[in-house]
Amino acid sequence: MDRRDTESTIEFNKLVLITGSAKRLGAAIAIHFAKNGYDVLVHYNNSKKEAEEVISTIRGMGVDAALIKADLTTELDRFIKDVKNTEIVRKRGGIDVLVNSASIYEEIEFSLVTQEKWDAMHQINSKVPYFLIQGLLPELKIVKGCVINMVDTSYNRPWINYSNYCASKASLYNLTMSLSYELAPEVRVNGIAPGAIMFPEWLNEKGKQEIMDQIPMNREGTVEEISQTALFLADGPNYITGQIISVDGGLK
Repeated sequence: MDRRDTESTIEFNKLVLITGSAKRLGAAIAIHFAKNGYDVLVHYNNSKKEAEEVISTIRGMGVDAALIKADLTTELDRFIKDVKNTEIVRKRGGIDVLVNSASIYEEIEFSLVTQEKWDAMHQINSKVPYFLIQGLLPELKIVKGCVINMVDTSYNRPWINYSNYCASKASLYNLTMSLSYELAPEVRVNGIAPGAIMFPEWLNEKGKQEIMDQIPMNREGTVEEISQTALFLADGPNYITGQIISVDGGLK
C-alpha cells in the first residue's frame, strides 16, 4: 500500500477521503480502508462524537487519520481548502481516493416535492460530488488517483414516491460516466450502486419484506460488502473506469 515520495526516501500510505464518514456506510468504508493500510480523512457535519470514535478506531490500527467538519451544502469551498491544508495531504501532495458517500434519502410523493426539497436533495447528492471532484482535481491528478461515487440501484430502476431522490442519483450516475471520459487517463471515476443495505429506521417490516422478496440472494446486503467493493475499485485493475458496480444481491 505504500508509495515513495519522489524527493525523499519517505514512504507514505495511500490516502482516502470519505465524505459523510462518521456513521453508517461511510464509517464502515473508512474503517475498512484503514484495515488495509490507508490513511484516512474523515468528514462529518453534526456527528462529532461518532466521527471521533471512527478516528480513534482508525488510529488504533496504526495508520494516520484526520477529522474535518463541514456542512457541505454551505461550506464546500472552505471544506476543499481545509482538505488541501491538512498536514496529511500537504506532506503527501495528493489524495489517492475520493469516496463521495455523503447523501440524503427521503420518501415523498411527487406532488409534495417543493423547489426547496428538490434543491436540498440534489445539492448533497449531485452538486457536492461534482464540485468536490473539481476542487480536488489537482490533488487527485498528481498521484493518478480515483473517485468512487455512491450511486444507487434506483439510478435506472426508480421507485414510486422517490422521484426526487432517484433523479438526484441518476444525475450522479451521469456525472460518473461523463467524468470517466473527461478525467482519463489521469483520474479514474467509478461508482457503486448499493441495493438493500442498512434499511432506513422509518421503513416498516412490511416494506422491508416487499424488498426482500425481490432479492435472489434472499438477504440484506452488508456495509462490509460495499466497503470491499470500494477497496476493489481503489486498488484493483487501473483499467477499470466508467463503471457502476451494483451490489444488490441480484435485485431487479
